[in-house]
Amino acid sequence: MPVNLKKRSKKQRMKKAISHAKFQKLVVPRPDVLHGYLRHEEINRYLEYLKNRYSFVQVYMIGLTHERRQLKAVEIDWNSEKNLEAIERERTRRALVNMPTITLPPQQNANPGTTQGRNTIFIEGGTHAREWISVAVALNCIYQLTEKHLRNYELLRKLRFIIVPVTNPDGYEYTFMKNRRWRKNRRPIRHTRHIGTDCNRNYDFHWEDGHSKSGRNTFKGLKPFSEPETRAMRNVLRKNKDDLLFFLSLHSYAESIMYPWGYSKDLPETWQKLEKLALAGRNAIKAYNGRNYRVGSIAKLTKRRISGSIVDYVFGVINVPLALVMELPSHALGFQPPAESISPIGHESWFGIREMCKMAYDIEPPFSQLEETTMLTKALTNVNVKPPLQEAGAARNKLPLYKTIMPAIKAEEVLKNNKLPPYKSVTPAIKAEEVLKYNKPPLYKAITPAVRAEEVLKNNKLPPYKSVTPAIKA
Repeated sequence: MPVNLKKRSKKQRMKKAISHAKFQKLVVPRPDVLHGYLRHEEINRYLEYLKNRYSFVQVYMIGLTHERRQLKAVEIDWNSEKNLEAIERERTRRALVNMPTITLPPQQNANPGTTQGRNTIFIEGGTHAREWISVAVALNCIYQLTEKHLRNYELLRKLRFIIVPVTNPDGYEYTFMKNRRWRKNRRPIRHTRHIGTDCNRNYDFHWEDGHSKSGRNTFKGLKPFSEPETRAMRNVLRKNKDDLLFFLSLHSYAESIMYPWGYSKDLPETWQKLEKLALAGRNAIKAYNGRNYRVGSIAKLTKRRISGSIVDYVFGVINVPLALVMELPSHALGFQPPAESISPIGHESWFGIREMCKMAYDIEPPFSQLEETTMLTKALTNVNVKPPLQEAGAARNKLPLYKTIMPAIKAEEVLKNNKLPPYKSVTPAIKAEEVLKYNKPPLYKAITPAVRAEEVLKNNKLPPYKSVTPAIKA
């Protein structure tokens, strides 16, 4: 007897196709970012893979190029509300099934979902189309901060990252298909037969001093921000300007770490701070494999003036306190080193970038860190500190630290956030030497009129209750 097969409707077929596409999206293996140069399509697929896998990763489009390719940015924020909720759910699940939680880092942010002053690192690569290694190194940074996040947890705990791996997708794809030496983007220049503008000369900071001949590789464009790529970067930088701590632009292949200015041989007022940051990266790389990067201002090391660059714009207009250019290796291998060199160069660069990020946090601490330190100093040196200690409820309610420690001090929170040695007792007084070491208040022999620091900290115990003034309870 023949079987009557019911024909599926168009709606059912579409539903199955969408379901199959979603399944394929999950099971398709990620591209190999460490041992080959990825095309733009593969890069976007890798970013989507990370977004689907990690709760602290967000991927969003910041603009469209002339050839309608998407410019995408990756935001890596461990302290995002979404990630902290995911961690809490995982802790609860593990507690219910008695699973060990040692692999889950502790929740550190007291106020999730909000930025804490200048705590954002911005990294961009691929501004010049032929510099493939800059794209590979930007992808390696993303790889280290996501797939190797447990190794870099101390960095993620303090800092938020925004990374644009390919700033010039049209030119980047053109170098794969036609001309490997192509540098500019691919938008035709009006009223000429030439194509492309140098995106690193198109920013509105001393733009007028750049080259105006459209046939040159360093053509500045018809006007500032004439290109869709530079407008997209301008918009995302403006959006995050109050949070940006450190900006890093990746290029190749001069093996140098440079700071502003590019348009002039004059040095900025904070050049010593910038040089200290660059030297930290140089020394980390030298300790890793012996390669010695040059350090200096852009105009000095390149021996030419570069006007309208993104680094000068970020430093001079967006007012990011720390901005550098990192020229990657190597002279001998050119703009596109062999595939087997990608991993060594990526790891070498990561050692320097990671050290510069750590140093940036120390050189320019976030506003909230300064605020909390000031509050802590006032609390420790105030002779009128009388209320008893608050319970841990403030921390459970996710209040900012300064609301938790004033007027009473929860010693565990203070010690944890300011990296002081742990003490067993919860006291309103903390060892004077440690206070001086981290917060540098005036040296008092006693933190309060009645409680001497030596007595408080002896054996980590308070004196008997009767020896303490009635106003201060242990």
